[in-house]
Amino acid sequence: MRKYFYLLLFVTSINCGQNVFPESVGVVNDFEGIFTEKQKEELAKIITDFEKKTSNEIAIITLKEIHPTYDDFDKYCLDLSNYYGVGKKENDNGLIIVFSAELRKFRINTGTQTENILTNEICKEEVDKIIPEFKKGNYFEGIKNCLLNLIQKWKE
Repeated sequence: MRKYFYLLLFVTSINCGQNVFPESVGVVNDFEGIFTEKQKEELAKIITDFEKKTSNEIAIITLKEIHPTYDDFDKYCLDLSNYYGVGKKENDNGLIIVFSAELRKFRINTGTQTENILTNEICKEEVDKIIPEFKKGNYFEGIKNCLLNLIQKWKE
């Protein structure tokens, strides 16, 4: 009996130690393996060039799945955005694009200051524009165009 208790304790401790969110590996976090290395580099260059000019921060995240403790993609993305802490704390000037081809979900999260410029309506328009590209499997083109459009609107 004691043997089973220790086994249960061991299994429970392993599960409790799992991270709910994957650790960030940079400004492009392709956990779904959708992009080629060249595509990731191109997206990262667009983002870092923009950050150098403005101090605004952007991250792109692809996910195969969300953690089983979540049943809502949008809530998971919001918590993931807060966990990553994209954007300067004093300015709250971050933007995170999260999507999953596997789950067929897409989300754009903005910091409070960013939302003054990139409103929910603007972000929704970009989501609507990206859907046709995603349906064709053109994930890179869709994300790149969305990113460039959002950056352009952010500059205005």
